[in-house]
Amino acid sequence: MSDIATGSDLLWIARGHWEIFIATYLFLGGLSGGAYLTSVVSSELFRPRAQGPDEIFACEETSRWGAIVGLLAIAVGGVALLSHLGAPLRALTFPILFTNFGSWLVIGTWFIVLFALFVTIEAFWLLFGEEHAGSEGLSYVPRWIVAWIDDVLPLPEDWSIVAALDWLADRLRPTERARRVVHAVGSVAAVGVIVYTALLLTDVSVVPLWDRQYLPIVFLMSGPSTGISAALLGTVASGGGLSRTNHLFCLADDALIAVETVTLVGLLVALSSGGPAAEQSYELLMSGAYFPHFAVGVLALGLVVPFGLSMTMTGLVRFTDVEHRWGSAFTGGFALKYVLVLAGGFLLRYALLFGAVKQPLGVP
Repeated sequence: MSDIATGSDLLWIARGHWEIFIATYLFLGGLSGGAYLTSVVSSELFRPRAQGPDEIFACEETSRWGAIVGLLAIAVGGVALLSHLGAPLRALTFPILFTNFGSWLVIGTWFIVLFALFVTIEAFWLLFGEEHAGSEGLSYVPRWIVAWIDDVLPLPEDWSIVAALDWLADRLRPTERARRVVHAVGSVAAVGVIVYTALLLTDVSVVPLWDRQYLPIVFLMSGPSTGISAALLGTVASGGGLSRTNHLFCLADDALIAVETVTLVGLLVALSSGGPAAEQSYELLMSGAYFPHFAVGVLALGLVVPFGLSMTMTGLVRFTDVEHRWGSAFTGGFALKYVLVLAGGFLLRYALLFGAVKQPLGVP
């Protein structure tokens, strides 16, 4: 039975069998991969060129926030994904049960496992070890929590958990060259986590909204954009809102937003004249039930407003000196931009799932 008004010669297929958990997973999966890439870029490209203690501090905070956010997002996203399954424990036996190695479901599962391993290792190295003892920065919250547990537990001082983790991190920490190899492999896994969900959706050829030409590009832009926003939101909270690191990542995010916006416009144009199901999705997103989520939440508040806000602040920084006089306003502006991008990223996945309409069957 269709939930859309039927035509005289079309049989509409029911839709909406996925719940909010899948939209949450799609959002957190892309965010986690993007946050890890942000951490790697900050460590490999920006940190070696940083000048002065403030810039070094901002780079290191961004690296740690990227790894922490990536780890938390893939953990929560994994729980959301398993919560959708009827037998979640069976999913944990995927190395045995999943044998269709050409399926994006199987490929994506291996991407998730590999990525989770690399982001956990990265967070561990960035938080623990002798060089991090006594270091300051809001991103050290996980280390502070472990130290608090040490204070609560009745353990001898020599047996503290922090000391044990520092000892282990120092002995497992690789050379700089080996670390770059780890970052390279981890980045491949991160990109896989970001984009495989789009490729999985586009395999459903009866849903025009999940267009093979546009959807992978949208996810490939949105994942790193939300990852940058989440990691840099932490850096701004740590006091790095006016740093060169924040400005560079903000500009990179603007480029991603621009490409994502153009791609979504292309998708909408294709939908507007793509046949009955495509036109139904277009109407749902642009004037129907999901107009507040997509047209307002994604296009206006999640893309156009953050881009305009960022361009305005970038212009003021480039041609005036008001940044240092109105530092609090700029810090708040960057934080607002990143929050809007994150909200838009979630609403994008929500609208793409719930605005999907299947091609109707022709009735003779």
